Amino acid sequence: MTIAVAIGAFVVLLLLSMPISFAIGLAAVAAGATLWSVDNTTVVQQMVAAVNSFPLLAVIFFIFAGVLMARGGVSTRLVRMSEVVVGRVPGGLAQINILSSMLFGGVSGSAVADVSSIGSVMIPAMEKDGYRRDYATSVTLTSAVMGPIIPPSIPMILYAHVTGSVSVAGLFLAGAIPGLLIGLGLMGAAAWHGHRYHGKRLPAIPRREKVRRVIDGLAGLMTLGIILGGITSGIFTATEAGAVAALYALVLTVFFYREVRWRDLPGILYECCLTNGVVLFLVATTSIFTWILTYENLPILLSESVLGLTDNPTLLLLLINLILLFVGLFIDMTPAVIMLVPILMPLADGIGLHPIHLGVIVVVNLSLGLITPPVGTSLFVGCRIAGLPITAVVRPMLPLVAIMVSVLMMMTYFPGLYMWLPRWFGFV
Repeated sequence: MTIAVAIGAFVVLLLLSMPISFAIGLAAVAAGATLWSVDNTTVVQQMVAAVNSFPLLAVIFFIFAGVLMARGGVSTRLVRMSEVVVGRVPGGLAQINILSSMLFGGVSGSAVADVSSIGSVMIPAMEKDGYRRDYATSVTLTSAVMGPIIPPSIPMILYAHVTGSVSVAGLFLAGAIPGLLIGLGLMGAAAWHGHRYHGKRLPAIPRREKVRRVIDGLAGLMTLGIILGGITSGIFTATEAGAVAALYALVLTVFFYREVRWRDLPGILYECCLTNGVVLFLVATTSIFTWILTYENLPILLSESVLGLTDNPTLLLLLINLILLFVGLFIDMTPAVIMLVPILMPLADGIGLHPIHLGVIVVVNLSLGLITPPVGTSLFVGCRIAGLPITAVVRPMLPLVAIMVSVLMMMTYFPGLYMWLPRWFGFV
């Protein structure tokens, strides 16, 4: 009965358009009321314990660094550097868009920040160069999906926090190759589109300007080097890496690029506080929701039921993917990670799935939900920037989404493609 009350109340509140954090929290309270051993004090204690975590500080620091990078002109410089690298390839501006998103994902870790920063520059530029606006928007949206996959990935930090036993560094390294493969797949599609529909090449860039752009862009990319280099070498933890990245972003944008002024910092801090407040409140409410479901043994019951139907790993992996893709349509990434991981872990253990392997599957699947209706956050942001209805970008986006799903299937059934990297560094 408790499980039915929790899930039923959550669905009803979502249908009433209540914010998801409140819907989850109220559903948890309603479910807790059916349990004699759970009172309001227990609910509050569980919520406080969920956010009273040192590793979660990494989320706060990475969000601060990402906002600074987005406001500090890093995206523009990465676009200019990307033009040096792929500007002469067929489909030049589309290639620049994808590569810029890949690089900015390694700085911000956010798909929404990627769409906002890169999209506001590249969608008008592509349209001016002769690309259809719907195609330019679809390229921007799909390439932004790499943001939560390529390290530093905030969803991967949350995944590690929920499991309590998975290395953040191992997840970061495992996510690098899937993100790269998605980027290469999208660039291949852009080259085909450019060769067939858009044969115009961008003008050559003088050598001195190339050097200046590369140096300027690499200064921003040093954030990724600091994070991965520091974590994998054991110099600092993921939380300490976030603090160092935030400090570096502050120095870079204020003193080197000089795009952020001291008077801008209070507004940036306020924006970060709002974002972090939303994330931490989601962590708190979702944790009590999943705690009640776990208290009622839902993960074990679900695992036993599914494994009772079949123990075929191929079918079970397909089922996990379908569940994640379906949930991603209706629930945003942060609460979905916190809600689903405790439920899926027993099922993954039943088929011998490594937690890092499951983490990559979870993050890639839920990242696709960011660009799919009805709750795709990045989709709404991109369409607002482009001034297009959602229906206008669905058709040109389908082939690009198909490429991403193909990469997802490769990651699911051939984990050796990327698991060697965290294994090589000793995190597996």
